[in-house]
Amino acid sequence: MARSELGLRLEAARKKAGKTQSDIAEAKIFGLTKLREIETGVRAEPGDVWTLCRFYEVEPDEAKELIHLADMAKLEAFWEDSRDAVPGWFELYLACERQCSKLSYWHPELAPGVFQTAAYAESVVGTDGTRDPGAIRTRLRLRDERQRAMLERDDRVVQVVLGPGAFELELGSSKTMAAQHQALCELNQRPGIDIRVLPRRSPAHPGMSARFSLLDFHGDRRPSVVYLEALTGARYLEGQRHVSAYREAFSNLCRLSIPIEEFA
Repeated sequence: MARSELGLRLEAARKKAGKTQSDIAEAKIFGLTKLREIETGVRAEPGDVWTLCRFYEVEPDEAKELIHLADMAKLEAFWEDSRDAVPGWFELYLACERQCSKLSYWHPELAPGVFQTAAYAESVVGTDGTRDPGAIRTRLRLRDERQRAMLERDDRVVQVVLGPGAFELELGSSKTMAAQHQALCELNQRPGIDIRVLPRRSPAHPGMSARFSLLDFHGDRRPSVVYLEALTGARYLEGQRHVSAYREAFSNLCRLSIPIEEFA
């Protein structure tokens, strides 16, 4: 997945610089075969990425991110660490969220960020210790942009399963929680969106082990990936055994759950 994202971003950087693949070959940077392998996510070495970033005159901060992606591409499963007000590790997830064809989300206590109301989101943002008003505004604006992007596409499937705890915590106020529940019920009427909740008397289930998101993509440029978020970073799992295990877990959660309109 990291190689796929890296390839797409390097291809975009090349085009932004006004270069063709033939230009790279003629400049004797890389041969056409190697460049195509990099841009299609077949291979990625930090040194190669650094060379291309210099040739494309990529800004230093962006070049650093691309080299970081190349480092992560060497691993089957990897962690990204939090760096900024909008955490650096979240950038890769945002790219995947924008481009996925199907998003499956499980959380025992929290509505997904893309479906949070403004008041609910405001009560959630900053719970990781962020206090800077500018950083909080940036995060809230980002949630709005994510929601618009998610709802504007009619070719994407979103499946959400929440635990009963998602409606037992009081985030903001009882009014905020009621409005969030109502918003989720309304979203559940949209085509391609399925929001469900585990009943309070549910038996033991695989979601007890972890909260997670599973992202699937059209085509073969990106593999399916499991996203696990923690307080200071996130882990991405893309090996087939990982994806299969989480896909089965989510299927079991769906089987145990009920439509959100039936949850009271």
